[in-house]
Amino acid sequence: MVSKFLLVSILDVLLGINFLSPVSLIYDALEESPSGYSDPRAQSTPYLLPDSETSYFPIRNWEVSDPDLTLRSAIVYDIASDKILFGLDPDSKMPIASLTKLMTAVAVIENMDLEDAIMIKNSAIERSKSEGGGSNLYAGEKIKAADLLKLMLIKSSNDAAYAFEEYLAENYGVNLTEKMNEKAAALEMADTFFTEPAGLDDLKSFSTGNDLVKLVKYSFKYGNLYEILKTQEAEIASIDGRLKHQIFNTNELLGRLFNIIGGKTGFTELSGGSMILVTQAPKGESRIITIVLGSSDRFGDAENLVKWAGKAYLWK
Repeated sequence: MVSKFLLVSILDVLLGINFLSPVSLIYDALEESPSGYSDPRAQSTPYLLPDSETSYFPIRNWEVSDPDLTLRSAIVYDIASDKILFGLDPDSKMPIASLTKLMTAVAVIENMDLEDAIMIKNSAIERSKSEGGGSNLYAGEKIKAADLLKLMLIKSSNDAAYAFEEYLAENYGVNLTEKMNEKAAALEMADTFFTEPAGLDDLKSFSTGNDLVKLVKYSFKYGNLYEILKTQEAEIASIDGRLKHQIFNTNELLGRLFNIIGGKTGFTELSGGSMILVTQAPKGESRIITIVLGSSDRFGDAENLVKWAGKAYLWK
C-alpha cells in the first residue's frame, strides 16, 4: 500500500497533478529538510545507521492532527532521515535550566580524568543553596569523578556541577563554562550561551531546540552518558565508603515509556519545565530526539510527542 502512495506522489511531482485526496498521507515524503539530505554515514554515531542507504520514511500521515501541548518551544527530530517531525518555535532562545548539565557532562568528560577523586568543598554547596538549587553533597567528602557525574545527571545535583567547576579550575587550569561555550561554538550552536554549569542562571544563559538537537547528536559519542541517563536509581558512595547517597532519576518517564534510550530534565520558575528525551524509533534502527522547552507539563508533553510521532508517521 505504501509503495502505491509513493508512486502516486512521484506522479504528482512530475506532472503537477494532484492524484491524492487533500488529506494526503505522504505530503512531505519527498521534501528535503531545509538543510538538505544528510548522509547518516557522515554523522558521528555510525551505530545509528538505518538498514538502507536511502529511504523516504518516515512519511507524514496527515489524518493524524498535531498534538495538544502546554509548552512554548519543541522539536521532534529523526536522526536516520535527518528530518524534523514536529517543530514549534525551535529557534526560539530560551533558558534551559538543568538541560545545561548535558553540555557540562560533555565538557567534563573531555577535559579531565573520571578516575580522579574530587574533594567536595563547602563553597560548591553554599553556591548551590544561594542559587536556589539545594544541596546533595557533604563538605569534605571525596567522590570519584565518574560517580559525581552520575549524581549530576541522575539526581540533577547542582552542587555536583559546581564541584566539577572548582576542581577543573584548581587541578587542570580549565574554566568549565568557557569549555562549554567553546564546544557549543564547535557544534555550530549559534543560539546558545552558558554562564555557569548547573543551569540555574535563567537571565543570561539560553539555547534553542535546534541547538540542543546538535548537542544530543554529538553526545552519542559518549555512550556511557546514556547508560547513566536511563538509570532509574543508584547508590553513590564516597571513596572511603562512609557516606552514601541513594539517588533517583528526575525523569518520571523512565518505566512509563519503554523505548527510552536516555533523557535529561530541567526546571526553574522562570524557564518552566524542560526535557531532552531520546527514544528508539517505532521501527528500524533510528533514534528520535525530542526537546521540550517552557512547558507546564514537561513529562506529559514529551510523552505526547513521542507517542504522536509513532502515530503521525508511517515508519516502514
